[in-house]
Amino acid sequence: MNNVMSKFLGLIILCGLSFISSGKDNVREILNAENTQFSYFVNESRDLNIAQVESLPQDKWITSDSFTPYGLVNKNYWLHFSLTLDNSIHDKALYLEVSNPLIDQLEVYFIRGEQRLNYIGGDMVPTSSRVIVTPMLYFPLPNGKSKRLDVYVKYQDQAASFLPLAITNSKDSFEKISNHGIFSGIIIGLLALLLLINTLLYQSNKQESYHYFAGFILVGGTTILALEGIASIYFWPSWPWLQNQLLPSLFLLTVWFSIQLTRQLSQQHLKKHPGIKATLKWLAFSLLVLTPILFALPAFIAGIVSVVCLCIAMMIMSGTLVLLALRTRVIEPLLIGSWAAFIISLILMTIYYAGIIAMPPIVLSVATVSYCLQFVLWGCLLIRRFIRTNEVSTLEQHLQIDELKEQYNSLESSMSEQQEDHLDLEAQVNERTFELSVALRELQEINRQLEEQATNDALTGVKNRKFFDERLLAEYRLSRRQQTPLSLLLLDADKFKLVNDNHGHLAGDKVLIDISKIANKLLKRPNDYVCRYGGEEFAILLSNTDQKGALKMAEVIRQKIASAKIQTEKVDLQVTVSIGVSTMLVGIDTKNNQLFAEADQALYHAKESGRNNVKTFEDYTNSSQKL
Repeated sequence: MNNVMSKFLGLIILCGLSFISSGKDNVREILNAENTQFSYFVNESRDLNIAQVESLPQDKWITSDSFTPYGLVNKNYWLHFSLTLDNSIHDKALYLEVSNPLIDQLEVYFIRGEQRLNYIGGDMVPTSSRVIVTPMLYFPLPNGKSKRLDVYVKYQDQAASFLPLAITNSKDSFEKISNHGIFSGIIIGLLALLLLINTLLYQSNKQESYHYFAGFILVGGTTILALEGIASIYFWPSWPWLQNQLLPSLFLLTVWFSIQLTRQLSQQHLKKHPGIKATLKWLAFSLLVLTPILFALPAFIAGIVSVVCLCIAMMIMSGTLVLLALRTRVIEPLLIGSWAAFIISLILMTIYYAGIIAMPPIVLSVATVSYCLQFVLWGCLLIRRFIRTNEVSTLEQHLQIDELKEQYNSLESSMSEQQEDHLDLEAQVNERTFELSVALRELQEINRQLEEQATNDALTGVKNRKFFDERLLAEYRLSRRQQTPLSLLLLDADKFKLVNDNHGHLAGDKVLIDISKIANKLLKRPNDYVCRYGGEEFAILLSNTDQKGALKMAEVIRQKIASAKIQTEKVDLQVTVSIGVSTMLVGIDTKNNQLFAEADQALYHAKESGRNNVKTFEDYTNSSQKL
């Protein structure tokens, strides 16, 4: 680490000196087929050293217009080309520049007259072994009076094979490094700002989507820094093998976080389209399983597999988003933009780094900007959702304020009407104050007893239907305001009529009492209620409970009742119950009876499916669609 820091400080000093000392024009010449003749030799049989390569006959070398004749490679190449250096610039510090930070390993040999130099570089080379610690690769050319410079490059790569070369002087090189550092600093600053905003939003509205966005920023940010060559210098300088092993997995994880964000931000629409919801869930699960597998595969195979998986995932997501837009007619443009930016950046990066099509360097900048743009768009989506949630909460508060104002105005009017009567009765009230205070205390006690009687079922002792109706409306408001799930269980005793017919109504009453006691005992939270809805039917309200938790509670209740022995005067009975489960996030347009209606349909489906089981509204919907 000290060696890296010393090289980094040396780089800053050289950069500063180059700005101060050089007032002449920069020297930069891009090497291509128009000004340089390239030839290559595929080293497949054995590992050759530079002396053996120099002695190869001319017919072994293949002349090519491209640095990478075969695109994605998994071979060892020797490249050879010659340069004629101008005497007017031979005293400048010149470098061979390789502006692709994803090259695995290069061994560069310079031969200029009697001088011979060799260097090693690439993201598979430890940072301490690089001649200059920069994201792009720079190799100093030897000094000398000879105009001819022969360059041999041993090229080993398992992924991106694009090899852009240029001859440049120190001033131009370090200006480019400085610009790259500023651009990378902007990226890091943007990601840090988005992470801070995400943290603040989570503190105000604790929702799962903010966790996914934080993971998306960290994984996606690491990916772009790895592509820019910064991660290999500062994150894993001593473990260069991590670069090729991590990149395929990082890309899949980035897509996984994007899918999870899409699922979170489209919950309301996906509920009405279970097929699309299942597709997104299956795709996210597949990518999550593939991520550790890719990390264990060889880098070349992992790179190809990741490209194939990303193409498939992008096609599925494109089709899914189009289908969702067609069915709902309402979809966030920012969501489409986020995925479009992601897909465009992946396509451009793959084509550029693989060298499949010759493209100008500006394409890589466009790809990087497009990749970073998706972070901003996802952040805007979360901010918009936060604003809408607050708008709903504000609307609820305004409605409550209006209701309180109406009550206040009514009370004020009533008080003004009673003012005159109060003045006439004031003397009599003073005389009977003591008697009224005693009567008031007695009345309060009676009211308390009456209130309990009014909200409790006379037979079972649990809450009655009146309490259920009032509490359901209160839970609706709570779910709508806090955007928390609300669950309802409808429980019905199986074949209860046979109990009454065969054992009498007293035995039936005992069954209902024991069922209510068992269910009530299993509820641990103070805001969960068992209510007798009517006859042998019970309603159980579960506040802030998702479908998974509601199903778990329903199954526990069903099993506990099925295993219990109910002792009556004549015989011990074992009864079973059927339970329908419904869960929803209450919105502004949710009807007051929707939750109960869905639970009732689920209960009906449970009865039709053989009784003594638990069914959800989704089970009922799926069975209806099959029919």
